Amino acid sequence: MAKRPDYNVYVTEKNGDKNYYHQVGVAWDVSNDGISIKLRPNLAISGECVLFPPKEDEQ
Repeated sequence: MAKRPDYNVYVTEKNGDKNYYHQVGVAWDVSNDGISIKLRPNLAISGECVLFPPKEDEQ
């Protein structure tokens, strides 16, 4: 069984005073304090990536 992701990966988009988050992948903690990120295929993204732990209902 595959380990569930430790984080959801989002790209932020600012529109006026609001920030919008678009999920683009998932990530896992790895050895040596690293994080492995898997992005969805065929993404055309730019901007800032943000990682958040999954919400309780996403686990």
